[in-house]
Amino acid sequence: MTNRTKHAAPLRSTAGAGKPLSVSKQSLHFFDCTQLAPEAWANGGGTTRTIAKRADDDGGVEWRVSLATLNGPAKFSQFPGLDRTLLLLDDGAVDLHSQDGAWFARPGQPVQFSGDLLIWASVPARPVDVLNVMTRRGAWQANVRVASDSLRITAASTQLVLCVAGQWSVASALLNGVSLEPMRGIWIDGGREDIDLRAVGPGARLVSVAIDPVER
Repeated sequence: MTNRTKHAAPLRSTAGAGKPLSVSKQSLHFFDCTQLAPEAWANGGGTTRTIAKRADDDGGVEWRVSLATLNGPAKFSQFPGLDRTLLLLDDGAVDLHSQDGAWFARPGQPVQFSGDLLIWASVPARPVDVLNVMTRRGAWQANVRVASDSLRITAASTQLVLCVAGQWSVASALLNGVSLEPMRGIWIDGGREDIDLRAVGPGARLVSVAIDPVER
């Protein structure tokens, strides 16, 4: 897939890859996870590729979406004040344990837990990829969904879609004719129109992440 670009004012949000296409106050970025630079965890338990993030004026995390590779049993870093959603993208299982309980991540089933907790993860013998979504508690909320046939995206403050398997066609007034291949996606800020995505062939999987401010 080819990035499409028009001149746009810089966004406050940053992404590891992709060029912006700006239409009025709506901005779109195409990204390829295979081209994102890996960053080692501080504790050495794996690597992370940042897909998109938003920071506050002091550089603190407002929200972040990243792709992490777990190479074996790992201890997660703590992120006080953040809520986390983890989605296993590969076959297999990831079991999470903390002093407050346990969560069992399976393909297509997002699990949510507090970033305040100290989490230990057990994984299969081979490395697995997980999507990691973090949001500032009380300020932002995330909704993570998995589709295998079709999906309609409605307006959200921030919306990301990632093709995990197969191929997906994208249809909207702005994106008609665009298709997504594995590990490629679109990050949309300020979307105002519905977007329809359809699987092309069997065995397709797509992840949708909607991030909105919490109403007060």
